[in-house]
Amino acid sequence: MAGLVATTSRNGKGSGYADGNPTFRSYSTGATIPKPLGCRIIVMEVVGAGGGGGAGFSNGANPGAGGGGGGAAIARGTFNAESLGSTLTLAIGAAGAGGDTEGENGAAGGVTTVTDDDSSKVILSAYGGGGGDGSNANATGGGGGGGGGTGTAGASSTSTTGGMYGRPALESSTEASGGVSLAGRGAHGGSVTDAGGNAEFGGGGGGAGDGEGNPGEVGGSSIFGAGAGGGGGRCVGVYGGAGGAWGSYTEGGGGAGGSSTGGNGADGTDHLFGCGDGGGGAAGGSGSTPAGTAGVGGTPGGGGGGGGGSNASGGGTVGEGGNGGPGIVRMWFY
Repeated sequence: MAGLVATTSRNGKGSGYADGNPTFRSYSTGATIPKPLGCRIIVMEVVGAGGGGGAGFSNGANPGAGGGGGGAAIARGTFNAESLGSTLTLAIGAAGAGGDTEGENGAAGGVTTVTDDDSSKVILSAYGGGGGDGSNANATGGGGGGGGGTGTAGASSTSTTGGMYGRPALESSTEASGGVSLAGRGAHGGSVTDAGGNAEFGGGGGGAGDGEGNPGEVGGSSIFGAGAGGGGGRCVGVYGGAGGAWGSYTEGGGGAGGSSTGGNGADGTDHLFGCGDGGGGAAGGSGSTPAGTAGVGGTPGGGGGGGGGSNASGGGTVGEGGNGGPGIVRMWFY
């Protein structure tokens, strides 16, 4: 089967269908799979892809740092195998690319889906996080990407304002930046001077790039979804923010931000089960020291960190944003 990462039964006795123990399979690439003979229950878990972080910007007086990419959502479902068609098609969300040229925005992460081929109906989906802003136009700090939801993708940031969260959401919600989210809603990306928000099943919101000489903002975390990328530092002596973490409702805790002039952000941690952590934002640079490169989001679904800026008067080397982590499908066959 294409994209098969791991195949195991809980007791090591083969399929496990006869004695009730599940067979576990994990898919990192798209595939069309037959419904196994003898299977009665299928438990599915899908994770979208993380958004890429924005690149930094070089300017002697007003350099800019990239915002972190949003984390992806996770969704789970239990299905009676008899109610499903003979084959299922799995589509894996592609990782959002980090900005790799000066001021380039990060790209949004893709959606991961499972489709029942007999009915052509998508039966389970989880959306990706939005990309972080590359700060080219505002020359201060880019906003963080919104966290993906179980209903829609997190929005990418293209300014100092953080990207909107992925739905579902309460219609009365007026949250503008950072904050917290519940159920399948993603978290809002941080606007300049704001950390990314936290989520429950949605993805964390990306931390904003530094806009006032402070360190880049930390990425938001998620209890069940993926952590977001931290924001970058804009100039010499300004460091990157840490990425958000999976399994947490507190900002930060993922990949460490660059902690010296020109320091790179650390990659977010990959997790065999659960979701990835967000990559750390890069530190800013100067004329003699290039800005750092941001950390990559952990697999699956972590957001990439924001790239560092440079205050070199003649134009310095800016840091690239980190790529997001790709999506995944996991299945347990009973």
